[in-house]
Amino acid sequence: MTDVPKRRYVVLAEGRFRGAKTAHGVLRYGADEVVAVLDSTLAGGSVRGVMPGLLTDPERDAPIVATLEEALAFSPTSILVGVAPAGGRLPGEWMETLRGAAGAGLEIVGGLHQRLAPEFPDARVWDVREPPAEAPIFSGEGFGVKSKVALTVGTDAAIGKMTATLEIEGAAGRAGISTAFVPTGQTGVIIAGWGVCVDAVVSDFVAGVSEELVLRAAESSPGLILVEGQGALSHPAYSGVTLGLLHGSCPDCLVLCVSPERGPGYAGVPRPSPARAVRIYEEVAALVKPAPVVAVSANTKGLSDKEASAFVEKVAEETGLPVADPFRDSAEPILEAVLKAEAKPKRAEEFY
Repeated sequence: MTDVPKRRYVVLAEGRFRGAKTAHGVLRYGADEVVAVLDSTLAGGSVRGVMPGLLTDPERDAPIVATLEEALAFSPTSILVGVAPAGGRLPGEWMETLRGAAGAGLEIVGGLHQRLAPEFPDARVWDVREPPAEAPIFSGEGFGVKSKVALTVGTDAAIGKMTATLEIEGAAGRAGISTAFVPTGQTGVIIAGWGVCVDAVVSDFVAGVSEELVLRAAESSPGLILVEGQGALSHPAYSGVTLGLLHGSCPDCLVLCVSPERGPGYAGVPRPSPARAVRIYEEVAALVKPAPVVAVSANTKGLSDKEASAFVEKVAEETGLPVADPFRDSAEPILEAVLKAEAKPKRAEEFY
């Protein structure tokens, strides 16, 4: 992994900061500083005031301002599109703000499927979702990685796989365990400053790119490689990228991410129960390399403490696995289960 430049971000989240997943991830986990958030509907406040549970480090607080001109007073180097709007394209007024930022000399950072570099040919632009120029096909070299590899998987998309991965990384760091975080989605890539958005890779090469990312992470010989999961095998729109990542990263173990059932599921397709999801992921992983689900990360956002505790207990009883909400409580039970995971055969042929 190469060194990446330090950035000072102003985050563009006009009217949408409360639900700005990318902005929240960079604020909580990113190494780069956020100097201001641009959202006129919350102007005059601060990140901690609006999202009191988001930041673990009070020094990462940032003011919320109404205009780009106000944000420029904090000497940003880059403007980050902190929201992924429905349809994947930015509204016209956001493009005007980005033009003003480019005119002020700021780098533009965006993780949308909409590429921004063609829109701003004279500006510095980091299109995070730009796929690698050369994508390899899966080779099997990943079977030989000596570090333990853990991958987060889920019963749905947008269920907290990146959050779980980064919270496990934080717990490992506090325990003195060397780790490498493998980013595979736009927010993870922005946080880490490297990686590939695997959903932008041609499907034949998703497994190969996933394998290559793990091989790069293994170069520093960390004790634990933590791969950020994407989508879900049961999600009809995103299952393809989930499968490529599951096989390509050659994980030694899996952490299942779940949340309480809300609604009928995407396109009316129901989510599998946690216990069924465990069986499905283990069976599908074993086609290439056995990887047991060793713990469950529960996303209890929106639940009271009593409701969250009841949900965690229910999932633990159903799956027989350690269960924790790493955001609300601690990732230590999940980390402990990952560290205890036994080494498995490297290839499916050694398993059957």
